[in-house]
Amino acid sequence: MTTARTRKPSKISQRRAKAIVWPLGVEQRYDISTGTRIRWERMGILPKRDAFIGGEAKGWRPETLEAADRGNLANSA
Repeated sequence: MTTARTRKPSKISQRRAKAIVWPLGVEQRYDISTGTRIRWERMGILPKRDAFIGGEAKGWRPETLEAADRGNLANSA
């Protein structure tokens, strides 16, 4: 019986994975619903997603959200 070889993730990819705030994390961080998060993204209240996986923007870097907290989000929430 043969088993498929699994590749161990590199330390770089593990670090990058930890540095992403997923949409659910944003909803929990600001105590908002999915609909509100989507609306905030469309209105520009949330910054554009800047964490890319496979060429697609999937989430935010923590420092991006912290900068938004100091700017427009702190005034509108």
